[in-house]
Amino acid sequence: MMNENSDSLVFVLQHKNDRFDPMPFSIARSWTEDLGADIALYVMYDALELIKKDAVEGAPDIRESLDALLAAGVSIYACGFCSRACELSTDDYYPGIQVANRQIFHGLMSDRRPLYW
Repeated sequence: MMNENSDSLVFVLQHKNDRFDPMPFSIARSWTEDLGADIALYVMYDALELIKKDAVEGAPDIRESLDALLAAGVSIYACGFCSRACELSTDDYYPGIQVANRQIFHGLMSDRRPLYW
């Protein structure tokens, strides 16, 4: 059951768009730094491409936001099912990003208000 009244948020990134790829990371950073929001990121589907090590190294805006979010203690998860389907593991993702399991997914969706990108 989703907690739609929670002050805690889970920002679910589902798709990539070359023009707007940095935007959800920048928004999450702004909410964390400027508003003090309690936020977690959950990345799935083709958005997983955005958090792979090589992709982040080639995208300074995304790297800067990820570094700031991780330094602020924001949890960033890659969908475990999507990762397995794409044959990706924690080693393929930018350092600090965790691969979620079912328990993490269910905890995020029941304890936080989801916002989809």
